[in-house]
Order: sequence, then structure tokens, then C-alpha cells
Amino acid sequence: MDLIKQGCIDIWIDEIVPCLKNVETGEVKETVVFKIESRAYLKKFQKKDGWHINWNEVPKDVEVFALALKDTNEIQGLVGVRNDKDSNAAYLHWACTAPHNNIHDFGKQKYTGVGGHLFAIAADKSIQWGYEGAVHGFAANEELLNHYIKVFQAEYLGMLHQYQFFIDETKAKELLEVYHYEWNET
Repeated sequence: MDLIKQGCIDIWIDEIVPCLKNVETGEVKETVVFKIESRAYLKKFQKKDGWHINWNEVPKDVEVFALALKDTNEIQGLVGVRNDKDSNAAYLHWACTAPHNNIHDFGKQKYTGVGGHLFAIAADKSIQWGYEGAVHGFAANEELLNHYIKVFQAEYLGMLHQYQFFIDETKAKELLEVYHYEWNET
């Protein structure tokens, strides 16, 4: 099955911090979240440039949100979330740090805290859609599945995918208590 259509989460949670933290200076940076409406704009975020997927190819029913620095609007990560009415939860379709924050692929990172923020955005959308924070998704592998279980107290489901996980309403709300960002609704 095509991973872009199915979705797959392969992001590591490096540090639980309310905002993003500059790795070199320790400076904490406030963040903003905004929805990317334009598929043409999403063409800027391509696999060949270190974004894991071509973001303009995600299914049309997946809403894409950017996590950016509040002071510069520089994008630090992207998350795709779908309103999964059948599951009464937000489906975390894909999450990806900006290449300059991806220590696993590029050996360095500018900011920590991106991954947790992207999960929090999915929980936030779940609440907005009336699901009280419930989120599910497919981890890329067993190691990441166990990582999400450890970090977020996610539950293993394994019904629709061998590495399917679920973050319940209580854990999602705890997650949202940690992460701070503003919604920039334009």
C-alpha cells in the first residue's frame, strides 16, 4: 500500500518541552500553528529536500498544519490529520520535522520538541472535532510503536495496521497541558 495515502508516523519524540528549544543556546522559542490550505504551497516540502514525503501528495481529506516559530514564521514541522468519524478520533496521518530538526536522518538539529508538538496538534484537532482528544495512527515500525507507548502512554491497537496505536482522551489532554502554541487562523 502507498504510504502517502495510508499514512505512517516515523517521528521520534526527543524532548518534552512546552515550546521549542534551541539546541545550541538553550533558548526557548514560542510557536504558532497554522493550516496550510494550498496544495501548491505544499510543493515546497518534498522528499528530495528531506521531508520524508511529498506533502502535496497527501490525500485531500487530510488537513496539513505547520508548526512555526512565532517570531519568524519559519516552519519547524508539518503534521497531517484526518477527521476519522468512523473511529471517533483524529487520525494522525503523517508527522515530520523540518530537515534541520531531524537528527536521525541528518545528524544535527536546531530545535528540540517538534515531535511532541505535532502529536499535540493532532490531539487539539480531535477536541475541535468533538472527540475529546482521542488520536490514532500507524507507527512505522515496532520500535517507534513502543516509543509512543512509553512517551505518551499510547495503547497498542493493531487492528487496522500491525503498529496501530491509540492515545486516549485523558492522555491527550495531559499532552495538551504540556505544549504551548498559538493557533494562527487566517
